[in-house]
Amino acid sequence: MKKLFTNDYVVWESYLSAEVCARWEKKIFDNLDIFGSDVEPTYGQMAAYYGMIEAGLNESYYRFADRHNKYLLKEFPEAAGIIADAGRLILTHSGMKPDTLPVVPRDKKYFQVGGFNLQLHSWDLYNIHTDTEGLLQYPASIFEEKTRAYSCVVSVKRTAQYTKDRGGDLDIWRQRILAHELDGFYKRDGYSPRSKKLRVKVPYKVGNLVLFDSFMPHVVLPFKIKKEDDRRISFVVHFNFRKFSESNPFPHLEYWY
Repeated sequence: MKKLFTNDYVVWESYLSAEVCARWEKKIFDNLDIFGSDVEPTYGQMAAYYGMIEAGLNESYYRFADRHNKYLLKEFPEAAGIIADAGRLILTHSGMKPDTLPVVPRDKKYFQVGGFNLQLHSWDLYNIHTDTEGLLQYPASIFEEKTRAYSCVVSVKRTAQYTKDRGGDLDIWRQRILAHELDGFYKRDGYSPRSKKLRVKVPYKVGNLVLFDSFMPHVVLPFKIKKEDDRRISFVVHFNFRKFSESNPFPHLEYWY
């Protein structure tokens, strides 16, 4: 849908209260047998989508998705409101009414509807990337200008290093780069940007909700983990406009994690 915004981001300051973030943080740290970064612990409720796909665990991802969703909405009931608000924000930021399109899960029996990125280990990669892993179900879409995909991140816990060198913070390049255009964005080394001209520092305070075009390159700044207070937690959900799908045969915004 051409009306949906591209090449832009929006920040909802103090969206999630400090009390909710603290409660979520405690629940996660008290249940590290359930929560983990990427696919650790194996088959963890909040295992990252791209981590499981890259590890070849797609069948386990599908098998555990329904259980994950029930657990998420029971233990973190605010998650449903975040997803609904983010969907409406996509529409209103595009100059449309908040109920213009229904916001529906891709398939809540087989796809996680939202989840946490819990980074337990040091993050020393300078990993500038776009968020297209969730579009694997529609492979041609990562090359098409008409594709409308969005990433929503809520900062639940920052790293202890954010006060120095902004460790763990989020930066975004204000340019939309499709998959086949990335070679023109990076230098010959394949990971450094050719230009910092369009790079912006995003207000990434605890409780902030950041919504952006998934095709805009972005990066989590490197940080080190020395103790529990250094860990970084974010709640993540992705959206994509579809004219129809097998489970939702009408124009809609679908969401997944």
